[in-house]
Amino acid sequence: MVNIGQVNRLEVVEQLKQHYLLEGGRYGDIPIAKQDVPQGTKVGQSIDAFIFIDDEGYLAASSQQPVAQVGQFASLKVLSVTPEGAWLDWGIEPPLFLSRKEQQHVLEPNRYCLVRLCFEERKGIYATTYLNNFLQNECTEFKQGDKVSILIASPTELGFRVIVNHRYWGALYANEVFQQVYKGQILEAYVKRLREDKRLDLSLQPLGFAKVTGITDDILQRLKQQKGYLMLSDKSSPDEIYAAFGVSKKVFKQAIGTLFKQRQIIIEEQGIRLANRKI
Repeated sequence: MVNIGQVNRLEVVEQLKQHYLLEGGRYGDIPIAKQDVPQGTKVGQSIDAFIFIDDEGYLAASSQQPVAQVGQFASLKVLSVTPEGAWLDWGIEPPLFLSRKEQQHVLEPNRYCLVRLCFEERKGIYATTYLNNFLQNECTEFKQGDKVSILIASPTELGFRVIVNHRYWGALYANEVFQQVYKGQILEAYVKRLREDKRLDLSLQPLGFAKVTGITDDILQRLKQQKGYLMLSDKSSPDEIYAAFGVSKKVFKQAIGTLFKQRQIIIEEQGIRLANRKI
């Protein structure tokens, strides 16, 4: 079965002078340019190819992939706006169409728009801004600490509303974000809490001991690079700590506490140093 607007693994059924043909099932054979096929590919082998609709309305295959596939969400640049709709840059040609009917707000060229990519037989591949139609508020498939992919959707009074794994809404709280984030940004995150209402709270840092052990090696490596001494301690500001290691002050204090208990470092008033090194 061919999924239009997505990467498919398809069998090469014929080799022609300028292109190959891929088995497209009920859609018939799908052409792919010769330069898009791995060197040495033979008839009968299968390759991965993105299936899209070209500017003449026919199915085509490419080794290039767009910013997002059908079923996914992305922040795309608006190339042009017409009375019928807008054309978006999704990384391949032709541009992706966002009809006026699928727009919830006025669009402007060269600005970005958060959309979901869709496919219907009669409409082809298109975009929509009606995100709620495709996202669930409640989730039961994750457990605390699970790693997920998030897309920053919009700011809220408490932080940010995010899209989790292209399937769910989630929340990221501003007082737990120690880096610059922006709408449309894709980040790795971790499930912080499964709320009683089955909604997801996320964190940009791994939870519990995992995040502490993850930073201890970085601290030791930095100490070695700095001749055994680092002017950061549990008295340093959260901004200084995040600028150096990308973690909260709480995590940093836990990490140096762990290293101190292991007798690998000495904690001083203005900094830390390796236990077997002197300033």
